[in-house]
Amino acid sequence: ETPILKDLVFVGGGHTHAGILRMLGMEPLPGVRVTLITRDVETPYSGMLPGHVAGDYTRRECHLDLNVLARFARVRMVHATAVNLDLKNKRVILDSDR
Repeated sequence: ETPILKDLVFVGGGHTHAGILRMLGMEPLPGVRVTLITRDVETPYSGMLPGHVAGDYTRRECHLDLNVLARFARVRMVHATAVNLDLKNKRVILDSDR
């Protein structure tokens, strides 16, 4: 097993981070431990929202399940809200830390 050399933390499970997680699932980065911190477990796919409003897609069809994506990408997922950064100690402060 490759030792952990770097930590990469994504705050928020938006469209861009979801795309990067998908790529990491297909091609992992050896030695990098990835963590996703997200308030929401599902994120909307913005390109499908107009179709959802028009009734062409269900809510389920136009949302990505971040739990499924995190498992596919083999990343840790923390279901919490990030409220601050501690740059000196390289920490993300979560609402549950208060």
